Amino acid sequence: MNMGKKYMDALDKIKDIFANGSDSIWSVADISYSDFKDNFARAIVIAQQYKFFITNEEYNEEKYHHLLVEGRAAINKKVNLLKQLFDRYGIKNYIPPMSQSDETELVAPFSFKYAAVQAGLGWIGKSGVLVTKEFGPRVLLAAILIDYPLDSGSPINKSLCQDCFACVDACPWGIIKGVNWTISSRRDELLDFQFCNKQRSEYIESNGRKHTCGYCILACPWGLSNKRPDSDSALGIPTQLLPEGFSHQ
Repeated sequence: MNMGKKYMDALDKIKDIFANGSDSIWSVADISYSDFKDNFARAIVIAQQYKFFITNEEYNEEKYHHLLVEGRAAINKKVNLLKQLFDRYGIKNYIPPMSQSDETELVAPFSFKYAAVQAGLGWIGKSGVLVTKEFGPRVLLAAILIDYPLDSGSPINKSLCQDCFACVDACPWGIIKGVNWTISSRRDELLDFQFCNKQRSEYIESNGRKHTCGYCILACPWGLSNKRPDSDSALGIPTQLLPEGFSHQ
């Protein structure tokens, strides 16, 4: 099989994996910035929508935790299908771990959020999570690295959160600083992430896992087009929050 045909066949098969549902979005990131650049050229990044919608008023920690567990199972299934595809085509691939490598810097070996930004799936919100136009921050992320030159998406370099402070106001600990992210922002400029982790970790002793706090995520107006009659249906953001002159056409 020549390179051109292999490329088109692989791309078509990737699209087939995502063709039967509207519960996720995906794109390709050029990972020449990463520590994996010597072995892999691209990352396919997936953002999986939550299975159902809940508000902060409906928030229940156990219910929210199970919502994330269900979402993780759905996204893992798609990643495994991609791995099977790449193995079949003889394309070297690697699924990076989701877990952080330490409890101090809270950094994973491969950042799904940064890869998602590089792939053009979204930007980083004031609370330090990925925000997508389609689903807001109500997504789980995964990636698979490949040594294959698929066309990559266009990186997003600045926030579209503008003057919205919904996540800032929702945080029960007041640790979100209200700063709009840019591609050069450090995480500690956006929020006190170590204090957030400390508070969540106090749950481990009694429950065997960190607390699944989601107040900042559930408060975000992005992705609420099915709930907000005054929203822009193509973007899922309330029209009063759109910047002047903004167009998605």
